[in-house]
Amino acid sequence: STVYPGVESKDADDATLRPMLLAIRFSGKLPRHLTEQAIPIEISVSIAEEFGCFAMPIVQTMSLDRWRSLPGSPVNDVSVFDDFELLSDDSVSPANDIPIPFLPLPSHFNYNKRTDWELLSKRIEKWLIEVDTELPQWTWGRDIFWLTFIAAFPSFPRGTWHMWDPRIPLEGAFIEQWLE
Repeated sequence: STVYPGVESKDADDATLRPMLLAIRFSGKLPRHLTEQAIPIEISVSIAEEFGCFAMPIVQTMSLDRWRSLPGSPVNDVSVFDDFELLSDDSVSPANDIPIPFLPLPSHFNYNKRTDWELLSKRIEKWLIEVDTELPQWTWGRDIFWLTFIAAFPSFPRGTWHMWDPRIPLEGAFIEQWLE
């Protein structure tokens, strides 16, 4: 999902992005024997490349139980979640919440097999051709495409490699550095 935080003006020249509250809910049920261990959850947050030199997201976590235990915590008031749902619905752009069919990687994906990387590269290429190039996911996908393409054809631009769709330019930090 893509979210758009509010902006707070500090003075005539500078502004900051307002902090955002993020709630993560989990669907489904785990077998009890799996809950006896720590369950890792990966969360990735990034800011569009053109803003990266000005601001960096910082992720801080706190369990809901810990937050509830803090004096004056709004979480003790169940209605805060009604407001949260309204805020998240307004701040998420559904048009930008597009499916990424090649993730997660299949369980049989072998990082050491060139053919697996080639197949993944082809899947990403197909997806890129179908996605609007104006979306930020397209730029991300283009960079991921080149990473997987090089994993499949590590001697590129020398050696043997398949031709990619010409609508995918040789652009992006990774591929440009690779070609230097």
